[in-house]
Amino acid sequence: MATAHAIQQQSALSRARPPVGLRRPAAPQFENDAGLVPILPGITTELHRIGCPVAAERGQEICIAGAPADHVYKVVDGTLRISRLLPDGRRHIANFLTQGDFFGFSDIGDYTYSLEALTDCALIRYPRRRFDAILEHDPQAGRQMFRLLCRQFNAANELLMTLSRKTAAERIATFLLTMIHRQGSQDGRQLMLAMPRVDIADHLGLTIETVSRVVTQLRQRRLIDLRGSNDVAILNRDALEELAGD
Repeated sequence: MATAHAIQQQSALSRARPPVGLRRPAAPQFENDAGLVPILPGITTELHRIGCPVAAERGQEICIAGAPADHVYKVVDGTLRISRLLPDGRRHIANFLTQGDFFGFSDIGDYTYSLEALTDCALIRYPRRRFDAILEHDPQAGRQMFRLLCRQFNAANELLMTLSRKTAAERIATFLLTMIHRQGSQDGRQLMLAMPRVDIADHLGLTIETVSRVVTQLRQRRLIDLRGSNDVAILNRDALEELAGD
């Protein structure tokens, strides 16, 4: 897993950059996309009114664990990671966010995890109090957000099962299939990973050496192929699903 020293150095570099999430993207198309909130139909106008389109550069922190949770974020484009440093210096990556995901809900007033862009990202930032007020005012919107949070909760439970019951090969197979599903690959066989292997290792509770060894084994078994450091081709999805236990 990543060492505390390396992570602290990376975090320091991120904080040395200009504040992120405070500038509007230059591309006008993003303004149009920002108004599309398919996950909460019926309150698009209200969300568009309170939402502020923002852009994040690769490697920049949007939220820091322990800071006041004053905003909710919705991912429009790009990939981000949710992480936290453990007391012993290890890093835990709870999840990776992609298009349509939300971040920032907290019942203790502070962010419990940090949010960092793995790629250049486009997001919508909502003031937390006004976002909550819309959900309270519109029961349908509240129910739909509740269903979203239930899906996130179920995904968290699936990760717990993966970490507690599955072997390294089973974990990586599950991870690849999960990312294919989340990216919405049309043929279900092409996957572009935005995260480095060290992030995958910290997410799955493995070492980077184990991740590399298992990836090599999957290639040798002709389950996957690599067409670049992050470009994964699924050669035998049925076998991969069998390995994952799906």
